[in-house]
Amino acid sequence: MPDEPRVPPSYIGDGVYASFDGYQIWLRTERANGVHAIALEYGVLKNLMAYANRVWKPVAKGGG
Repeated sequence: MPDEPRVPPSYIGDGVYASFDGYQIWLRTERANGVHAIALEYGVLKNLMAYANRVWKPVAKGGG
């Protein structure tokens, strides 16, 4: 995780904090076995959002 994020960490829910280093969005969570972090560059975040839209649409329509 970057030492000095451009945007301070923000709590986004479910024990997850998000910050931005000017290039990637960092997701961080603390668990009993330490701190876990994931860096998402724009393309990966875009793919994640497309995935969420794809899997939640059937659920929102009552389809599974």
